[in-house]
Amino acid sequence: MLKNLIHGQDFFKNSPVKSYLEMGIWQLSGKQIRHFSFYYISAMLCLVALHMIQSELPFVAKEVAELIEQKKSYPDMWVFALFCIGIIFFRTASRLLFFFPARVMERDMRVFLMEKVENAVPFRYDSIKKGQIFQCIYSDIEQMRAFVGFALLQVGNVVIACSILLPKLASFHPDLVIALLPMLVSLVLFTIIVGSLKKLQRKAMDAQAEVQNTIIETYNGKATIKNFHAEKPFIDLFKANSWKELINFYYSGVGVSFSVPLIPLGVGLSLIWGGYIIFQNDLGASSLVFFSGFTFLFLEPLSFMSWIGVVYISSVSAWGRIRDLVDVLNQESDVEKNLLNLYDKEVSESCISLELWGKEQQLSYQPKAINGIIGVTGSGKTELVRRLGFCLKLKKKNISYTAQVPYVYDDTFKANIFMGKLPTSRQLELLEKLVNLFGLDELTGSFSELLDLPLGENGKRLSGGQIKRMCLIRSLMGDADYIIWDDPFSSVDLILEKKIMDELVELNLLQGKTIFLTSHRMSTIKFCDSVSMIEKNIGITEYSEGENIFTPSVMKFFEKQQLNDAGQILAEVKNEL
Repeated sequence: MLKNLIHGQDFFKNSPVKSYLEMGIWQLSGKQIRHFSFYYISAMLCLVALHMIQSELPFVAKEVAELIEQKKSYPDMWVFALFCIGIIFFRTASRLLFFFPARVMERDMRVFLMEKVENAVPFRYDSIKKGQIFQCIYSDIEQMRAFVGFALLQVGNVVIACSILLPKLASFHPDLVIALLPMLVSLVLFTIIVGSLKKLQRKAMDAQAEVQNTIIETYNGKATIKNFHAEKPFIDLFKANSWKELINFYYSGVGVSFSVPLIPLGVGLSLIWGGYIIFQNDLGASSLVFFSGFTFLFLEPLSFMSWIGVVYISSVSAWGRIRDLVDVLNQESDVEKNLLNLYDKEVSESCISLELWGKEQQLSYQPKAINGIIGVTGSGKTELVRRLGFCLKLKKKNISYTAQVPYVYDDTFKANIFMGKLPTSRQLELLEKLVNLFGLDELTGSFSELLDLPLGENGKRLSGGQIKRMCLIRSLMGDADYIIWDDPFSSVDLILEKKIMDELVELNLLQGKTIFLTSHRMSTIKFCDSVSMIEKNIGITEYSEGENIFTPSVMKFFEKQQLNDAGQILAEVKNEL
């Protein structure tokens, strides 16, 4: 059973995952206990053995106290050694048996949420900040692990302790059980106070996610030149969000701070009351030692009850945030709905209906050819190809998409190219040709060294242009039928661009594939078999193909683009001077 759990028998097996994520926190806990019943039953048996051993300690302590009064020594000191060994063993075993299933649940829930994000259409979580997603997948699930691992253990600890210790205490003198009433009252008051802090805790966790998001955005900002001109706004934003987090956690912690001392206060009052009962009934000083021993045994589980309350309110907030994220990932976005509504309106195999700028668009293209998309900055080219990718996925097409700013994983060059797949010798031969073609061979002394080159976080060891070229190679190695490149040659000079396109054709890597690419450059569009022009707030305004792709409108666009480029270069030179 342990082997199966370690190697991937997940928490959600044999039942619909969504139903679990719609449960309340206690329902989820019940499912966890049933799923890992062997571990929890074993843990409970260890707790029973633990408290059975511990319940004998006050009697032994009373006996020792009486022998001390008589100036005699305790004859069976080895009993204490056995008590110590038993307590250490059963206490440790009970925790291990509780904590392991919690760790398994943590792993499986994280994997599930990552799969949900991975498989969800990006339109669904465009509005969610990175810090929020990170906190749900990492911090909030870790909080759930603490709840089912620590909090449920201590609940079982308290229940078993009371069921064993109370009858033992009552068998000595029933009135001493009543002396425990202050401890019970303090626990009830603590539970009420802590339970009222759930909303504050949720606000505090949301504020913490804002801080995390600010850190992510600030770090990303370091990669741009604007950071050198605008350092202070980042710091001001971070300070503001950090203060908001501090205040919310402070307010949520005030109630806990006032309520936690109630537990030791109740213990103290119970000791005084118990001492009074012992005095009234003339039970002797050794009975006070006996009652103090039982009070100490109750103190541990009751002290943990304070932490259970804190963990509980944090876990309720965490579980609510996780469920909110799952709801967002499960719900179709407005963009999807609009695209799905147009899905049945396909004109032909060479035309796709999609929505852009609030209007229905007809994107015509040449199958198994290169199709260019042009438009000024802000006209919606990137959004158009994103929606195009979604529509092609609906058609069950095998696509490869390279974003304008592609992401690189903190791994080797080889791992980033093949994405976990084991390459064949033929693929490695092709990769070496592409590496030389795209000018990446100069990164290392040899191809084998390049394969094992660690790229660093977000490819920090490469320049932006090198990252883009590596991701274009990754796209070609994926052997997709439909390739979408968003401004692929923006960081490549005209000579290298022509060399790349000519050799890709010569290697037949583009043959039989339908390619969509956006660009501002005439040199790129020259390789296209069709061109679609789009305008801001309007959408697709013109389509041309074959030898007639350079229509008057297309030529006018490139004339303006060249003037804009020249003006921008001149402005940059003036700024430098």
